[in-house]
Amino acid sequence: MTEEAFFAGLPLKLSPQQRAAVLATEGPVLLLAVPGSGKTTVLVARLGCLIHCRGVSPREILTVTYTVSAAGDMARRFAALFGEDLARQLSFRTINGLCASIIRTYARRKGVEPFALADGDARLNAVLRDLLLRTGSDYPTEQQIKEARTHITYCKNMMLSEADIHRHTVEGMDFPAVYFEYQDYLRRSRLMDFDDQMVFALRILRREPEILARCRARCRWLCLDEAQDTSKIQHAILALLAGESRNYFLVGDEDQSIYGFRAAWPRALLDFERDWPGARVLLMETNYRSTGAIVSRADAFIQGNRDRHSKHMRTDNQDGAPIRRVSLSDYSRQAAYLLQVAKDCRTSTAVLYRNNDSALPLIDLLEREGAPYVCRQREGFFFTSPIVRDLTDVLTLAYRPDDRERFLRICWKLDLKIKKALLTQLLNRQRPGESVVDCLLSGGGLTGWQIGRVKAFGTHLAKLPQLSSFAALRRIVTYMGYGDYLGEERMDTGRLDVLLALAVQNPEPSRFLGRLEELRDLCAAGGGGADCPFVLSTIHASKGLEYDRVLLVDAAEGVFPARRQADLSPAEARRALEEERRLFYVGVTRARHTLELLTYENKFGEPVQGRFPFVSELLGEPDRPAQAAEVPAAQWELDFAPGTAVVHRRFGPGVIESRTGSIAVIDFAGSGVRRLDLTACRKGGLLKRAET
Repeated sequence: MTEEAFFAGLPLKLSPQQRAAVLATEGPVLLLAVPGSGKTTVLVARLGCLIHCRGVSPREILTVTYTVSAAGDMARRFAALFGEDLARQLSFRTINGLCASIIRTYARRKGVEPFALADGDARLNAVLRDLLLRTGSDYPTEQQIKEARTHITYCKNMMLSEADIHRHTVEGMDFPAVYFEYQDYLRRSRLMDFDDQMVFALRILRREPEILARCRARCRWLCLDEAQDTSKIQHAILALLAGESRNYFLVGDEDQSIYGFRAAWPRALLDFERDWPGARVLLMETNYRSTGAIVSRADAFIQGNRDRHSKHMRTDNQDGAPIRRVSLSDYSRQAAYLLQVAKDCRTSTAVLYRNNDSALPLIDLLEREGAPYVCRQREGFFFTSPIVRDLTDVLTLAYRPDDRERFLRICWKLDLKIKKALLTQLLNRQRPGESVVDCLLSGGGLTGWQIGRVKAFGTHLAKLPQLSSFAALRRIVTYMGYGDYLGEERMDTGRLDVLLALAVQNPEPSRFLGRLEELRDLCAAGGGGADCPFVLSTIHASKGLEYDRVLLVDAAEGVFPARRQADLSPAEARRALEEERRLFYVGVTRARHTLELLTYENKFGEPVQGRFPFVSELLGEPDRPAQAAEVPAAQWELDFAPGTAVVHRRFGPGVIESRTGSIAVIDFAGSGVRRLDLTACRKGGLLKRAET
């Protein structure tokens, strides 16, 4: 079939840039497609062109997608254009499906039984919980377990060496110990996780030329969708498969790379021409989704990133309404504003946010008001997070003053200045029904100053049920010492803000505690909901989707952009800021007609001290550029100077040889030289000065 006949038979009107991409069927090609530019349509049409115009057998074409649902959607769209028969002959696979096939081929040829896939979260989470406990983490939370799994995924997908993993730090845990013991568990159990599938598949392709040749013969034309979200090891596997034919077609956009925490490797797009000599880079710059007002401001916004190809997003759509900044009187008013939007909703509308926690105050109101909504993703990590657990423990203790275990969990965070051994000794004498405060005061052994602290604690505790939920939480933080603990530990207080917003909406303390349990059960039930146009979603979960109206919430500094570690190098800080900008850009470009950015003048009655840099930048308003703030060194950081003798819980005594920021090179007498993050070590209670 001629190209003219092919395009004449397509029920599609393609732009010159789209037609050029469809016809790019030979050699390495990178197609950079801006949001809403019709990349899936072009990819499907190109598959048809390969078959009908180039005479390529559909059995020699492999299309790799990011998710199973994307693979299914692409197959359905191809079938709609070119028929079910051809669609069944094509292969649409995820990278994990491809790797599983490679492993099965190896097992059949070698006559061996491959490791089983450990695809159940419950089993692996239980293993990691045990490993976190055994390596020094106290009371591992669901979020800590999730963080451990995320970092394990990151290490495997980034192809880190054993030495790199030993240097990899995660706040609150001895990550290298957890990683290597986790891998040892998998080996002993003859199991592999999803990331191991890729590790094993790459190893097979590198070591077994016959299997590599067989795989190459079945994907002489290789297409990769969402290339910006593909990890380093995934790019290595696909490059190996395409290395002989060089018919490698990547579709992506580094401006939409938002999965750095999962080891997405947008560098592969930036280095494509270097890695594939003779490669072509094509552009699809027309956005068919959004109004001119949204497209022009979004394009100007993303130009602030340096690590990107030179391109501009444009549209032929009408300008439409300008982007609207909704300035509310207070942070706590966001949920009430959005509740009214939900009640009036008649067209597809999405409330987008960075973290699932941000949706909880809104879900609370929607459920109580019976307003229909769809939540694309829910997590229960908020309810087991340290800050929420601590504050609800104190509030619950006010209603159960004899709860010894709950008191022991939180008392050391409230600065009572009583050693644990003495506390345990006194509380062992507690009589049934006796409050912990009365038990401590009647047991003897406390100094006069300690007695005063315990009495003050008891007074505070007795008053909490008489206050509003909000005032009770504020009292715990401000007057009972918990705020000092948060400051000393440099803990992120974002979840405290969410908890306070929920407290404003549930003013009676005992009812507030019950409501938190109800919300926890709602989150555990998953992200289901009525089939209605009002959708709640993280920006990550909204990627690839579009809505008539988008409301982006919590658009303040500290959330957009997020706070960064003070010890990042200038280059690391820039890269982190660029991913933050990409995330905001993806959220903005989900909107077809209307985009609203929610900001606020006060937070719980107090003037906002922070700024809204991304909002100002998007709207073209004057504001300081969003740059990494210079944070002065804390006293403890100054104490850990080169030459200081230290003791590590696992590695024993050592001496700091050098330091860059909070990264220290330490020579341990028993285990050699190691590179550790002092911030993470101190927060996890892993390291101290030898003389203290």
